Amino acid sequence: MTGHSGGTGRLVVLDFDGVLLDTERTGIAVWRRLLEDEALELPRGISVRPDLTLDRDGLRRDLVDAVGRRRTRALWEEFERLNQAEADLLDAGTGVRPFLAHCLERGHRLAVASGNGRDWVESHLERLGILSLFGSVHCAGPGVRTKPAPDTYLGALRAALAHPREALAVEDSHTGLAAAHAAGLPAAWVTDAPGSATPPTPVAHRVRALDELIGVL
Repeated sequence: MTGHSGGTGRLVVLDFDGVLLDTERTGIAVWRRLLEDEALELPRGISVRPDLTLDRDGLRRDLVDAVGRRRTRALWEEFERLNQAEADLLDAGTGVRPFLAHCLERGHRLAVASGNGRDWVESHLERLGILSLFGSVHCAGPGVRTKPAPDTYLGALRAALAHPREALAVEDSHTGLAAAHAAGLPAAWVTDAPGSATPPTPVAHRVRALDELIGVL
């Protein structure tokens, strides 16, 4: 799979964590092991949102309540170290490479819109050998609000000179879907959440793996 996403087809804007790389599941597993090693049991367990993504804010609050701010900072630093090591071993998520290849073959343009930092996102894209496939990468940072703000999606639209309705956002989280909706993009929800789980905004497609979208693009 080679080449740059410079076609004239539809703009496909993908979230990173949980869509291109399965770091959401990994992060939850790392926290479970870490708390077990520390013999620390939280009253609510690991804070996970209904979309099965890690609720970092909720977890941080629970940790502060349980062990105080100083130990929470130490635990979080240890989590980041362990999580980085685990993430560095991950390959692209299920169906990612076939989906990207299909988009390039059909002339669709690819971009990334992530609520994470640029160093994290681009280092993994480069490690996976797929960074060059994306016309632009948009991450939260100085002057760019994180999701559910629409900033990263608006940046992708500007870079591609695309109208929102000519694009498709691909997200795994409620906050990401809300960001795409705020930017005016139709969205596909990639999720293992139960069928009874409902997204916060209307979605054009709901799939369990990225390559399930091949038939609609």
